[in-house]
Amino acid sequence: MIPNALNQGLDHIAIRAYDLDASVDFYTTGLGFEFVQEWSAGGVHRAVFLDAGDDRLIELFDAVSTPPGGSPEPLDPNHRPSDAARGRVAALVHLAVRTDDVPALFEQALRAGARPMGGPMTVRTRGKIPMTFMAAFVYGPNDEVIELINRPNAAVGGDAV
Repeated sequence: MIPNALNQGLDHIAIRAYDLDASVDFYTTGLGFEFVQEWSAGGVHRAVFLDAGDDRLIELFDAVSTPPGGSPEPLDPNHRPSDAARGRVAALVHLAVRTDDVPALFEQALRAGARPMGGPMTVRTRGKIPMTFMAAFVYGPNDEVIELINRPNAAVGGDAV
């Protein structure tokens, strides 16, 4: 746990979806997250919480909602930015999903509609606690970058692959 009693760790990550139903399907079918609840309030037309494990959530907003910190302009699926344009201005670089089998989850995500960004690769780190981990990257249904990772506990290092 994080040593600061006020900070209890990451709660959720919010993503604005071009197609909310397709995004829910991708995250549940493609990545194995579990539907928790749907809600609406204020400037939010439709939003969904998905269980990402360990009581951490992915929050998906529909294209016409104005989520806190989001633009009041609706998303237009016909005018998506290119990968390069999005990458130049994105504050959130990627979100990472833990797995024991990176290649299998990578293939499952692709079958569910993800676009490949970087196939499974092994990475060896150096430093105080060296480790070996495996990772792959895909673009989700809203062009969000998702890392699929199998790594050992960062405090003990070792090999996860």
